[in-house]
Amino acid sequence: MATLEGGLRDRMLLQSVLNDIVGDLTARGWFTVGREHKAFTVVDEYPDDKAEVELNTIAFSLGDTRTSQAEMGSAGEILFVPIFVDMFAESDGLGRHVVGDVHAFVQKQGQFDVLDYRVDPNPPVEYVVQLVDGSIERTKPTRAVNSWQKHWHTVAFVVTEERLNQ
Repeated sequence: MATLEGGLRDRMLLQSVLNDIVGDLTARGWFTVGREHKAFTVVDEYPDDKAEVELNTIAFSLGDTRTSQAEMGSAGEILFVPIFVDMFAESDGLGRHVVGDVHAFVQKQGQFDVLDYRVDPNPPVEYVVQLVDGSIERTKPTRAVNSWQKHWHTVAFVVTEERLNQ
C-alpha cells in the first residue's frame, strides 16, 4: 500500500469524496439523460470568478487544513479539512434540490474511505476520514457577482483524520 502525503493526499481525499457524492447523485437519477434540466458538469476545483461557468456545474474543493494535538502527551494529531460542494444551477429550485440531496448523503454517510486512485482497477482504501458532528452547512451565498452565480448553493462540511506523528 502506498503512503499518501502532501498534495497527493489532498487530491485523493477530494477525488474520493467527489466520487462518493457523484455516485449518490447518479443513483438518485440526477445524471440520467432526458431530464428536463441541462446536463450537469462536475469539476474538482472552485471556478475562477473571472471566467464564465456553465450553468449546472457542481464544483468540489478543499478549504485550508488545520491541525491540533490529538491528546495531551500524545504523538498524534488531528487534521481538520473543510470540503465545499458548490452548485451553480440554472434555477433556484434545481440548486436547492441537488444540494439538499448532497447534504442528506453526507450527513447519512458520516465518513469517507479515501482511496489511492493511482492503483487501477481496484484502488485500495488508504485511510478513513470522519465527518465532524455539526459541521455540515447548507447555504445560498449572497455575494453573487456574476450571472452564473444567481442560483448558487453550497454544502460545506469538515472531515477529520487522526494521524500519528512519525
